[in-house]
Amino acid sequence: MGSKSYKMDKVKKFSVVFPGQASQYVGMGKELIENIPACADIIKKGEDITSIPLMKTIMDGPIEELTRTLICQPAVFAINMVCWYALTGKKLFPVSVAGHSLGEYSALVASKVISIEDGFYLVKRRAEIMDEISLKIDGTLMAVIGLPLEEVESLLNNFDGISVANINSPRQVVVGGTKKNIENLSSFLKTKKIKGVMLNVSGPFHTPFMEEASFLLAEEIEKIKFKNPEIPVYINFSGNRTTDSQEIKRGLVKQIYSPVKWVKIIENMVKDEGNNTFVEVGPKTVLKRLIEGIIPEAKVFNVEDMTSLENTFRELADNIS
Repeated sequence: MGSKSYKMDKVKKFSVVFPGQASQYVGMGKELIENIPACADIIKKGEDITSIPLMKTIMDGPIEELTRTLICQPAVFAINMVCWYALTGKKLFPVSVAGHSLGEYSALVASKVISIEDGFYLVKRRAEIMDEISLKIDGTLMAVIGLPLEEVESLLNNFDGISVANINSPRQVVVGGTKKNIENLSSFLKTKKIKGVMLNVSGPFHTPFMEEASFLLAEEIEKIKFKNPEIPVYINFSGNRTTDSQEIKRGLVKQIYSPVKWVKIIENMVKDEGNNTFVEVGPKTVLKRLIEGIIPEAKVFNVEDMTSLENTFRELADNIS
């Protein structure tokens, strides 16, 4: 990778977070794939396992195709892994890892709980299962902006069939339900001058509507060998740190129909590790903005192209000898 040698104790302590669906864009990871041969090999490996033309879709789009759940999830996972390879090629290793929703699978590969091959397999099957169940529901998600969780939960008491899906930051809570119910909530929010943003997703992910999907996913997870993580993982379902492979498996099954506790994950990472430096590893900087909303004093870097890779290396590995 062309890195200079340096003492590991000179590297700042940091945690890695991986983004999920909705971070995709045409051309993501392009520079890393073109400049680091092994990164192109990761995409090829993904194509062999998923039978999806990942390289062409990632590089050429169109964005409508790249946004489809069946394509998007394997594609974002692939670019997360490309960015992770680039980071670790600089001999930079985190004290803990986490991933937002789909990103949790990237965190499991990074911590060596599962292989990258099994990661591609599970992500593809997860996408297929979520798509299959979503077709039966006609549901969606909406981000409620500016209200704390308690106020959102209080609002939902007046709206049947809507549940909290993501607790993203102290002022951003995503809710899910049928399109009709979410549209009713959206109309109500407008009368109260509360901002609601409809998300471009095909179903009410991380809500009880997806419980049927969890049974199908559990069958797939049981086919895969899980190891205890070499790097502590913070899981979506509980928001807690774990080094237990069985707890991780249970968490993945529950994650699909339970809220993503992102605020709790970030707060616990800071509290447990005594560390407020993060690197978002993957396309865009969605998680960077969320983390800064949770921990205003946090330092958040990212890796998605050659420039951000070099900037992050420079910031984390100061005093290089």
